[in-house]
Order: sequence, then structure tokens, then C-alpha cells
Amino acid sequence: MDKLYWIACDDKDTNVFEGRYQGRTRGEALKFLKETIGRKSLNGLVFTITEIPVPLIREIVAEILATGNVVPLTGSESDPRVEHHAPPADAAEAKVTPSEAGQPTKAKPTPVASDGRPGNPGFGDDLWAQARAYWEDCRCIRKTAEKFGLSQNSVKTRARREGWRK
Repeated sequence: MDKLYWIACDDKDTNVFEGRYQGRTRGEALKFLKETIGRKSLNGLVFTITEIPVPLIREIVAEILATGNVVPLTGSESDPRVEHHAPPADAAEAKVTPSEAGQPTKAKPTPVASDGRPGNPGFGDDLWAQARAYWEDCRCIRKTAEKFGLSQNSVKTRARREGWRK
């Protein structure tokens, strides 16, 4: 799943780069920064790469939509993965593979427990409650994992963390 990163990079008193990058890892964002400013190393620069949590973005968007303070977006059609706020004049453009360009990404629904709070990423608390009940009946990690489509290690880890054997 792609994450949204905020990147700021300064060289002494001048801003070299400030903008957003959407990618899978912080390492990709770091590589993007190096390519953008045209340097192999970031020695001597002060920079930060901060992940912007998606739940926070959703909360902000929901608040904006609820208040009705929607500002229309304007600007040129550019790469939706990257937004530059102050790029250097000699910066290289971000390289985007043809498979990434123009391909909409499918948003996965955020797992939510039955009481409305965020649950365990990927599975949800309801599934784990059912898995625990099944495990208490059969006392077999392998059977529980097979029945619920989980790995045995996931079931073992959850059982140990929640103290199922007590």
C-alpha cells in the first residue's frame, strides 16, 4: 500500500526541495529526493521525510467536507504521485514507470471492528474473536489457521499476545 510522505530539504539557509511523495517505503522517498535534487548523497543537507498517516488525512478531509469549506483544486495536470512546492531549477523529473502512470489504485477498506473502532489491520477483531472461540473448542493452532485462512504463525502470535492458554 502506498503511503504519503512529506519531504523538506534545506541547504544552509535555502530551501532545496519541499513537497509530497507517494510511495511504498521511506527508502523510496529518500531515493526520490536524491534523484530530484540531482545528488548521490545528502551529506551536508538538512532534510526530513515524514509519513502522513492516512487516518489523519481522512479525518481532515471529513472535517473539511463537514464544514463545507471546500476549495477547488487548480493547476496543471502533473504526476498525481508527486507535488512539488519549491523544486530547484535544475531538478530532474521523477521517473514513473508506465504501469504507475495513469493507473488508478484500488483503495482497500479500512478494517473496522463491530463497535466502529479500528481493528487489527487486515483481519479485524471479529475474525479474531471467532478464531479464539474455535481454538478454545479444538485447542489446535493448525486447524484454527486453516479454518480462518490465517498462517499458523499469526495464530500463535495472537494466542501468545492475548494469553489464550490462560
